[in-house]
Amino acid sequence: MPEREIREPDNSTVDDWFGQQAARDADVANQAVSEAKGDLEEAEELYEERAKGEEKYAAGHRRPD
Repeated sequence: MPEREIREPDNSTVDDWFGQQAARDADVANQAVSEAKGDLEEAEELYEERAKGEEKYAAGHRRPD
């Protein structure tokens, strides 16, 4: 059987895999620390406003009833 190329549909969520979102959130954390000039409490507030990984993960991985 010949191998076929795997193509993701335009609305694919492949880029929303947990590891990829965690990497994006790490970038958000680094940017927050930089903007807060090392003030970790301020950086935490900035991070909480901007990071989306936890929300996206929870939305895609609901616990069974």
